Amino acid sequence: MELKVIQLDEGLTHIALSGKLDVVGEQKIGADFRDLVETRKNDVIVDMSEVSYLASLGIRLLFAGAKFLAPEGKKLVVVNPQPMVEETLKTSGTVALIPIAKSADEALKLL
Repeated sequence: MELKVIQLDEGLTHIALSGKLDVVGEQKIGADFRDLVETRKNDVIVDMSEVSYLASLGIRLLFAGAKFLAPEGKKLVVVNPQPMVEETLKTSGTVALIPIAKSADEALKLL
C-alpha cells in the first residue's frame, strides 16, 4: 500500500492510494493518512483508482477521517474507486458520510 500526496494547499489535501487497503496496508499508510487529515483540517480528496482491495480496517480509516472533518465543516471525497472497492463502500454504508466521485473535478464540486 502506498500513499502519494498530489496536492497540499491551504484549502485542499489531495492524495492517491494504491495497493490493498487491508490490515497490512493500513499499517503502512494509516499514520500518514491520519496525520494529513487531522493536522491540516482541509477538505480531502482520496483517489482510490489504484486500490485493488478494501477491507474493514481501510473503511474505518476513511470513515474516521471523514468523521473528524465533519465538525470542521470539511469533507472527504473518494475518487474513482475500482468497481469492487466502490461496491464495498456502498454496501458498508460508508457513502452516507463519504461521497464517491468519478473524477477530481466532480470531487471538487462535491466539496
